[in-house]
Amino acid sequence: MYINKCLLILLLCCSTLKFVNLLSVRETDNRQHNQTKADPIVIEVSWTAHDYDLHTIPSLQLVTNPLVSRQFSPVSKEIFANLKQLNAEYARYAVWFPYPKLAVAELDPPSGLLQCGNVGEDYPLHLSCEQNGGVISQIDFASYGTAMGACGQMKQGSCHAENSSSIVQRICIGQKSCTIIATNDIFGDPCYGTLKRLLVQMECNPPQNNTYWNFTYMDPMLEDFLDATDGHSRIISFSTQPTWLFQQDTPHIYPDNATYIDWGYPVGTKFVDESMQALGDYYGRVVAWYTRAGFIDEYGLKHNSGYEYNWDYTEIFNEIEGEHQMSIEYYTRAYDAVIQGIRRHTNNYDMKYVGMALENHNEFNFYKYFLNHSNHAPDIPLDMISYHFYAIGTSRTDPQSWENFFPQLDKFTIEVEQIEQIRKNLSPQTRTTIDELGVILPNDNDPNAPLFPLIYWNAAAALYAYSWGKLSRQNIDVVGHSQLVGYPQLPNLQLEPQYPSVALLNWTTGEGTAKYWISKLLIDTADIDNDQAVITRTTDVGDQNIFSQAFTGKNNRRWVLIINKRYASMNVSLSGCTGGKMQIINEASGFGPPTEITLTSNQITLTPFAIAIVHMPTAKK
Repeated sequence: MYINKCLLILLLCCSTLKFVNLLSVRETDNRQHNQTKADPIVIEVSWTAHDYDLHTIPSLQLVTNPLVSRQFSPVSKEIFANLKQLNAEYARYAVWFPYPKLAVAELDPPSGLLQCGNVGEDYPLHLSCEQNGGVISQIDFASYGTAMGACGQMKQGSCHAENSSSIVQRICIGQKSCTIIATNDIFGDPCYGTLKRLLVQMECNPPQNNTYWNFTYMDPMLEDFLDATDGHSRIISFSTQPTWLFQQDTPHIYPDNATYIDWGYPVGTKFVDESMQALGDYYGRVVAWYTRAGFIDEYGLKHNSGYEYNWDYTEIFNEIEGEHQMSIEYYTRAYDAVIQGIRRHTNNYDMKYVGMALENHNEFNFYKYFLNHSNHAPDIPLDMISYHFYAIGTSRTDPQSWENFFPQLDKFTIEVEQIEQIRKNLSPQTRTTIDELGVILPNDNDPNAPLFPLIYWNAAAALYAYSWGKLSRQNIDVVGHSQLVGYPQLPNLQLEPQYPSVALLNWTTGEGTAKYWISKLLIDTADIDNDQAVITRTTDVGDQNIFSQAFTGKNNRRWVLIINKRYASMNVSLSGCTGGKMQIINEASGFGPPTEITLTSNQITLTPFAIAIVHMPTAKK
């Protein structure tokens, strides 16, 4: 899809106005926005009392979707520029199933000497014998209508254009390649009002073995991600397996349009090849394409890419218990098979791996099984585990309800303690990344759902900052903010909703929301190699209203993270902060960076869901 310059300008202007108008709704309850009359909450810091070493890296994930792709998006350049500006370590790149053509490099199974095509009405079908320098010699099957079946097993449906075979033969026989558009104009309309498809099976002379590897849509996004994160640690997750690797009654028909959503793509629960070697070979070839300049396919043909990228970690699958309902025993076998396949095709034994990526983070038996080295094949590393957490909203438009994000996180941290104890007992050298952490509001993918007011970004940003602060106490290695780009329905781009409440960036301009700016502020401030947490207490009983944690670093550096968990203004008092600098992210900072303030007193007012980092004046020796 290409958008001409005039349309692009109009699209951006109209979409930006809609975005700002919808998100700039202000609540009129002055009680919530007026500074509270109560005495300030006092933050007491014992600057010389060590609490714990700071070890937790703030990061984020980017999930593939059309708005990320330069092939379809008017803002992809701004998206990747903002990603680069973050300087994030361990950014996760998740190649995810709802857009099969963006996520899977081999959408159809190898078909030997038969070559097949299956496209929907109004889409082009391309056939070729150019691989061996041959020509199309035979059409075994052709049907425009409701035919079904895999290559070698195609059958006519109740709707069939009788001229299908003769038309395909006339266009293709004797040609090195041919393209046919599946339209009523060419084949006639065999069944008015029924959505039709064109299925063709043909052979070449001389014969050629056929595979269907296609990186057209995957390459540009990964190129841009790796360029934007160059010089930093990365986690790459080719999370989606081709459906044809799984047992199923009929082949799954994926969308012909790369930007159309297919939530039903993950079909099947058991692999066709129970040895899982075919699974490992698929992943081995994909990784070889990007790291070893290409691969040898199923029939011995070399596919050249020219790519020789490097990255630190490959994550194996995503939310296994949801997408393919794998048991932990079955997943563990698959994890081992993928690593063995990558090693076969790349000869790379230095790659590190991330396992599990659990949606239901409280599946404690999963951790107990996976982290037991005796359940894995010999020489299989357990470098890092991953799991996810999303606070779930009860309202899209009521900011008061968003105060409930924080107790949900408190419950999650209790589960994290249990997971960490299992990890320490079974595999203490294994690291942990919580590589999806964020908020999902109700009905997020409903195109008719109301958009949320601007202050939502602050509430979600406060939840991430709170998560990072709480999880840093448990020495979690990485906390990844989810996710860089989501969006509501975008009619001008023909895009269905993709979790707009989870986005870090404005989907019409690519600029940062409060979620983006808190990620950057934490990345820029936290010195993971040198900072230490010190004992921090408050007069806020049960820490119901604010969260605070102080840190010390090199050269007498002292800073305090303060988060307002309420949809109300809060006064705090921090002794000794006068003369220091404060960076604050609040509703007033909007889509811009933190506001910087020189503090003229020890009292600070935090507006609803505000986040502040106070850089204390240099301590006197």
